[in-house]
Amino acid sequence: RYTGGKGMSNLSGEQILEKIYDELLEQDAKGLLEDEVDRIRNVYNLHPDDDRDEVIFFIAESIYENQYT
Repeated sequence: RYTGGKGMSNLSGEQILEKIYDELLEQDAKGLLEDEVDRIRNVYNLHPDDDRDEVIFFIAESIYENQYT
C-alpha cells in the first residue's frame, strides 16, 4: 500500500507521478507490493516479470488519479 505523499504540494503533476512511481519501486524492492501487483497482473493477463514495471506504473497512475485530481 502506498504511504508516501509528503512534500508534494509544490510539484507538477508529472513530478508527483514520478515521485509516486519511485516510492512504489522502493516498496516493490522490499516485497511490499506482491499482492497488488499479482492481482493487477492477473486481471490484465500480464507477464509476471516482463510487465512488472508497467503494473507498478499503473498503480502509480491510480494513486495519482485518486489523490491529486
